[in-house]
Amino acid sequence: MLTDMIVEEEFELKDEEPWYGKQDLEHDLHLAAQLGKTLLDRNHELEQGLQQMFSTNQEQLQEIEVAGLNMIILGH
Repeated sequence: MLTDMIVEEEFELKDEEPWYGKQDLEHDLHLAAQLGKTLLDRNHELEQGLQQMFSTNQEQLQEIEVAGLNMIILGH
């Protein structure tokens, strides 16, 4: 089919002409490194937030247990 031939011809790569340039690869590598660092930093922030929430939850559970025991002791 004519459209298949046109599409195939558009994407044929010549051995002497790479589809990428060294600067493109370096730029992409730099962007990937920045993205990786950003994701690691964000992950660290989320882990710290989760740990804080866990600690707060544990404290609240202890307070609820103490309040429950006080109610039992006071007969309410």
